[in-house]
Order: sequence, then structure tokens, then C-alpha cells
Amino acid sequence: MDGAGRIFAGEYSGAHYARADLAGESPALLTPGGMVCRLLFVAGTLTEKAIPGGETLYARVADPTGVFEIRNIRPDAGLKAALSSIEIPSFVTVLGYARIMTNGDEPVPYLDLIDLKEVDRTTRDAWIIRTAELTITRLSLMMKALGSGEGSPELLCAISQFQAGTESVAMLAGMVSRGLEQVADRSLLERRDAETRETILSIIRDYAGKSGLPLEELITLAGDVGIPETTVRDAVRLLLEEDECYQPARDVYKPL
Repeated sequence: MDGAGRIFAGEYSGAHYARADLAGESPALLTPGGMVCRLLFVAGTLTEKAIPGGETLYARVADPTGVFEIRNIRPDAGLKAALSSIEIPSFVTVLGYARIMTNGDEPVPYLDLIDLKEVDRTTRDAWIIRTAELTITRLSLMMKALGSGEGSPELLCAISQFQAGTESVAMLAGMVSRGLEQVADRSLLERRDAETRETILSIIRDYAGKSGLPLEELITLAGDVGIPETTVRDAVRLLLEEDECYQPARDVYKPL
């Protein structure tokens, strides 16, 4: 989203108040990786929500690296309705201002909610990929600043305030890598699913003949190449939805 920063929860959870010369006229938080946070756009899984009778809304949204706390202390019927309509767990995007509160002696960063929408996994994965790109670019600049002592005011302030070193930057880079693994694992699974469907479709093409291939025979033939029955049933359902095959009779399949 234009004008809004992107950051992983694992880094945002360590944010502190930004120095006045970095914050400018509005409140801002500085993260251990040198990002000054004001307006943020994040995505993840809605794991918890609370909509009490008063004005405050509360939610937790998890990305692969941690959890964002979401709050809204202003009365807003639209936000209440939006949050109420989303089931747990669901993928969501959140737009909110970077804020911090204290829990005992511990500062707790949160997002002051502006907007919340339910989205699909593809949108969430795209957010992870873009946030990873931005984070790695920023961490690369921080590594250069650690070596040269020169860099942007944000990076130099973060290095000083959080006593950052190569080890802490490497930890943040590892966090990004773990976030990307979730997207990579899903992509690999999707490729395997596609290959499995193609194998099952090939079996149907080879053995359907004029009258079609009965499901029980398809299950047996697929089992011979290591595809379990439950996978076969799921695959033929998707092949029907994708118009790759049809049923001339109940539980009988022919290719289109």
C-alpha cells in the first residue's frame, strides 16, 4: 500500500520510541533493523479478537515471524462490523499507526487500527515476499553502516540505540529467511499437487477407453504409482472443476 511501511512482526516487537529528530511531527517507532515506523501495512492470520461493549477493539495477527497486537480505542462502528464478520483463523491485511504502550516495565508495540480486510493466502504470501525484499535491502545497508560507520540517520541511530552488531543483523536476516520458507513450502506443495493431478489425468487418458475409467480402478492404478486413495479423490474433484475430465456415469471418468 502506497505511503505505508511494511515490517515483520518479529522485528516490530522490538521497536522503541524514535528519537525526536527521526520522529518529526508525528509519533514514530524505531526498530532494531533501523526502520522508522509510522503508518504500517501488514498481513497475516487473525488468531484472536475481542469486541467488547465499550469502544476498544483488540486483535492479534500473526505473520511467520511473530504476532502484531492490534488495538483501536476510538468508537468506530465500521471497524467493529469488519472485525466481527471475520472468522478465526483467516488471512487479513491491517493498516494502522505504529504505537507503543507499557505492560509493567515492558514497552509493547501495537498497531492503532485504521482498516482491516479479509484476504486470501495469495495476498498474504505476496506481502511476505515484498516485506522480505524491503527488509533484506535495509539490513544490507545496516551491515555496510556497521563496517564503515556511515549510513542514514535511522540506521546509525538504531545501531547506537539497540547496540546492533553483525550477530543481531544476522538474526534478523534469519527471521526473514524463515518467513520466506513458509511461502516456498507452499509453492513446493502446489507444484507437487499439480504433478499429482497430471499423473492421475494421464492414467484416465490411458485407461478410459470408450466407456470411461471407474473410480475404483483409478484408485488401484494410482496406488500402483504411490498415490493414496484420498489424494485420488481430491484430485479428480479438482480435475472435474478444471474441466480436464468429465463423468459419463457415476464414479466413471473420461478426459475432455
